[in-house]
Amino acid sequence: MSDERGFTDDRVEFAWKNFEDQQAIIRAADLKAGYLVTFLLFFGASTIPLGKEVLPDLRWAKLAQDVASGLYAVSYAIFAVGFVYALYLISHVLMPRIARHHAKPKDGRELLYYEHVVRFENSTAYYEAMARVNSDEMLRNVTDQVYELSMICKVKVDSLRAFSRAFKITLVAWFISTATGFWIMTWMK
Repeated sequence: MSDERGFTDDRVEFAWKNFEDQQAIIRAADLKAGYLVTFLLFFGASTIPLGKEVLPDLRWAKLAQDVASGLYAVSYAIFAVGFVYALYLISHVLMPRIARHHAKPKDGRELLYYEHVVRFENSTAYYEAMARVNSDEMLRNVTDQVYELSMICKVKVDSLRAFSRAFKITLVAWFISTATGFWIMTWMK
């Protein structure tokens, strides 16, 4: 019996380590998203005022003006679309998630997820439920949460990857539109 209990305890410990690792991945994704959104907002805040100055001064008379004006207009449009799309993607990283795996858990399987824990009448009722749980039920609680966290990790990491691609395109468009915008401002005066 002690070998069986030791094996179950090892499984709970392994599952708990997985739980902690996935929480760390989620925190890291949220942190990266927070840093990247700061840069994205800086690029947006610097592009809009420049656009207010440059867009009215675009000229379409000579080939050099056509090229510069066209390059600015296209890169500004790509930046604007990329900016909005990147904000949309980053919102999927930063958005809080709720349990989808089981909305109404079975008895003994509601001991770890916060939305399930708060359904208990008080802390005494929660304590009594914890005191009754056996090792297999504890393992089930942890593995249910590991499964939930893995779905959250997948959505966050996939969104962060997509954001990264959109961010790179937006960044290139920002460089081109800013450089072209300053160039237009110097020779159009």
